Amino acid sequence: MNKDTYKFTPNELTADTKATMKTRIITSVILALLCLPCVFIGGWFFFGLMFIVVALATHEIVTVERKRRFSLFIYIFCYIVMFSLVYWVFIKNQVLQYRDSPQTYVFAIERGFNTLSVSTIAIAVAAGIFFLVVLANEKFTILDACYLFTMIVVVALGMQAVLFMRYYPYSKFAFGNLSSFDMTTPLFKYLHSAFLLIYLAIGVMVNDIGAYFIGVLFGRNKVNPRISPKKTWEGFFGGIVVSFLISMGFALLVGYLGYPILPFLTPERWYWIVLLSLAMPIIGNLGDFTFSSIKRHYEIKDFGMLLKGHGGILDRLDSALFAAIVIASLIILINNSWDFFL
Repeated sequence: MNKDTYKFTPNELTADTKATMKTRIITSVILALLCLPCVFIGGWFFFGLMFIVVALATHEIVTVERKRRFSLFIYIFCYIVMFSLVYWVFIKNQVLQYRDSPQTYVFAIERGFNTLSVSTIAIAVAAGIFFLVVLANEKFTILDACYLFTMIVVVALGMQAVLFMRYYPYSKFAFGNLSSFDMTTPLFKYLHSAFLLIYLAIGVMVNDIGAYFIGVLFGRNKVNPRISPKKTWEGFFGGIVVSFLISMGFALLVGYLGYPILPFLTPERWYWIVLLSLAMPIIGNLGDFTFSSIKRHYEIKDFGMLLKGHGGILDRLDSALFAAIVIASLIILINNSWDFFL
């Protein structure tokens, strides 16, 4: 048998591949320069950034069908459902705070996202209306209804998880005792949650970039050509390893500098960071493959064209949304001693 068969040699890069790599890197740098200030400052800046992202993501969900367009009613209704689910906990908390103490109530974004919560009533109403549209409009199929409903719920929960992760210092989950710090202090004073979001971004982006480069250079065996023709097992496992090492290193570094990403964890519970660092790329890959299967079904390459070299907002956030749900849920579970399920 020829020994050269097993030589681990890099693939030859084409001119198009090199150009794509360059474009992806430039776009990523521009995105970082635009988004990082909002992440660190928090408050209205991050709220506004996420509002725009939610709007753009909703547009990409509704316009995924390129051969035909959904009606204006469906388009507007999807926006209403998306924003209702993402900002439900925020609106509910503001109303409850005003009801309990109307004389001393002060509108504050930071206190709105203190947990993960979706309105079951809103979900039930949305499902019912989608079903009624299927009955009333023969061009709107049950498959269309299931796609829009599922995508909106998943993306909305992911967006709310990202908001929770940035604003959680104002919840009971941050330091275990709200009396230990001043609730009126601006959010940028609490950099723990900013670094937590960067930790999330590093985990999913390094996995994505690592899987791409390792797959391009050393990829031989396809994961699932039907769903994602270019993804290889070499890139899959290589991205996970690189992501784990770099995200763990980042968590240790900011912890050493005095800004642990999960300040409520005692040193004896460091294993949670290890678990998160390993879970992020794995769950992120699940999100990536899920969204890729949707794109293959609708015969499109990307959800959008806003981000040159990356596609649309959902193409960039598919992994992050799934990972954010896991991290935010874990924060709540740890602080409730697993009573969250009871």
